[in-house]
Amino acid sequence: MKLKLTLLVLLSVFFLHAQNDYLTYDNLTKKLKELASKNSSVNLKSIGKSSGNKDIWLVTLSESKTPKPALLITAGIDGKHQAGTQIAVKLIEQLLQNKPLYSDKTIYIIPSVSPDAMASFFAKVKVARSGNATPTDDDRDGKIGEDPFEDLNSDGWITQMRIESIDGTHIVSSEDSRLLVKANPSKNQVGKYKLLTEGIDNDKDGKFNEDSSAGVNIDKNFTFDYPAFEAGAGVYVASEPEVRALLDFLYTTPSIYGVVTFGLSNNLSEAPKFDSKLASARIVKGWLENDVKAAEQVSKLYTDKAGIKDGPKTPMTKGNFAQTAYYHAGKFSFSTPGWWIPKEVVKKDSTETKAELPKKGEKEEVNPELQFLKWADKEQVKPVFAEWTTVKHPDFPNQKVEVGGIVPYAMLNPPVSYLEPVVAKHVVFIASLIEAMPKIETTPPLVEKVQNDLFRVTVTVANKGLLPTYASIGDKVRFTSRMKTELKLNKGQTMISGRKIALRDALQADESETYTWLVSGSGKITILTGCATAGIKELIVELK
Repeated sequence: MKLKLTLLVLLSVFFLHAQNDYLTYDNLTKKLKELASKNSSVNLKSIGKSSGNKDIWLVTLSESKTPKPALLITAGIDGKHQAGTQIAVKLIEQLLQNKPLYSDKTIYIIPSVSPDAMASFFAKVKVARSGNATPTDDDRDGKIGEDPFEDLNSDGWITQMRIESIDGTHIVSSEDSRLLVKANPSKNQVGKYKLLTEGIDNDKDGKFNEDSSAGVNIDKNFTFDYPAFEAGAGVYVASEPEVRALLDFLYTTPSIYGVVTFGLSNNLSEAPKFDSKLASARIVKGWLENDVKAAEQVSKLYTDKAGIKDGPKTPMTKGNFAQTAYYHAGKFSFSTPGWWIPKEVVKKDSTETKAELPKKGEKEEVNPELQFLKWADKEQVKPVFAEWTTVKHPDFPNQKVEVGGIVPYAMLNPPVSYLEPVVAKHVVFIASLIEAMPKIETTPPLVEKVQNDLFRVTVTVANKGLLPTYASIGDKVRFTSRMKTELKLNKGQTMISGRKIALRDALQADESETYTWLVSGSGKITILTGCATAGIKELIVELK
């Protein structure tokens, strides 16, 4: 027993060293300040404080002092996904080598939206936490933190407990003896183990670790489809300072064209589908048709141009930022984990019997834990699993209790060396996305002298980018800056016909519109056309 505990402690120390390449909050702050001090095109500022009083850092990459169409990149929203923060910082470093990319655009990057959550990743006893530093009454009994996790085998990880019991619902997996799976009565399987999180029932209510005061997961606290009363979602929508800081920045920066989030959802590998019922409902819960077409183009940039293949199908969750950015802020919003287990690693072995393979028409069940362990074994990534060890448990005095399981954070946060090639591909994607953003172009203004000092002026405005001037959902939420074409006259000039200010909905890719004015009076006139997310084009026309 002592030998096993010693090995577990050694593995825990090894894991801590493996984490050293991941950035702590202090190291993140230091890194960002160094980049800002050494690069004139980098601006660093705090957009607000977390509930634990940590700065939420915003990095701005721009070669211009005036507002330009912008892309916002966010990461570190759910605390379990620290790989996103690591990818975001590496992106900054590599994007700095490509200054022409943001010569006429702006790139905003928030590497850690929830900086409090980073602390748990480096804690002495690790439990995979999503939340910030806000104390939470998870079981809603008026008390806070009365039933936390306990490290029963002193290995530095909070994993799982398996208890041999007649009311057990799990059995040992036939594919990997380290894992437990739910017993399937239709396959004549009888449960042997109860499976719980590691800890003690401190408040003796029959539940384990249900009130650990794990903080608020701010990716459940945003305004769209807020999951009220769900654990970790907060006491009310946008209750958390991190959420308000990010939304304030998003809403007060009209030049933001779209958002890319490194998080746990994925709508980049496969674009959202158009559902007419959801898109036309009173509360819109489906992407609009034109936006779906644009998303399909972006998905091709991701999978084909950048070569980022075989992404997992991880749906959007309630109350998350990626959905709020689209449905409530009217921005194109894309999300990706950034890294996942390569598909070829987890394919079924050719040695498996036909009986083990799914029958025709039968849906194959995917066990992500099994896939992860297969990958870790092949790549010799360690430690990823705490071997099952027997412990004495006060709540199960006459039963065999073992503690073990997959190490916290391991499934979502690989060694940093595995993120390097991922970053390089995402740089290609970000560059391709910026290149695909709308481009406002005009024909040379046609000036016709009707009589004396009366002139007809005609100009055609076109969007020659791959993507529309902004998401069509923006016209529904009525917050996005619309396409505007404006005629400005000088002293002594009068507009006889035409609209001084013409507003219209989003200009789709390769779409154009022609404007005509009748102006009395010679001299110069100014035509301004465009919008905040596509840029403003200015034309000076001489009437003579």
